Amino acid sequence: MPENAKKSAKEPPVYSLIRLSRCYNCDARLEPGSIVKFEPGKDEREVRCRNCAKLTELEFLKSGNAKITQLAKKYSERVIVVMQWSELWKTYERVGLLVESVAIDRIEKELKIQFENRESQEQASGQKLKNKG
Repeated sequence: MPENAKKSAKEPPVYSLIRLSRCYNCDARLEPGSIVKFEPGKDEREVRCRNCAKLTELEFLKSGNAKITQLAKKYSERVIVVMQWSELWKTYERVGLLVESVAIDRIEKELKIQFENRESQEQASGQKLKNKG
């Protein structure tokens, strides 16, 4: 069985905020750069923080390196695209991926590199995007 065959259905993208906001569920303050999830089929103003959206076990991987992105998609069971609104182009742009920590660990070991500013599990719950590799 191919490794990709066991992956779940494609998940909807999550978004990186460009303005201050609040979580609709827990009323937590969300800073610009925080990753949020819109509830499908609902008003876009109803955003969920990473804790409420159950995304705390995933880490942010910045876009920009095709090899690392391909390996992250290969090794992670859950891959979620992170989008951010571009005021210049008036559209959403892909800024990275949310992937499992074990996938990032495996990439670091395979490519013999160390990602800078890796999120710890405690920081992942609602903090701003961190730049990676």
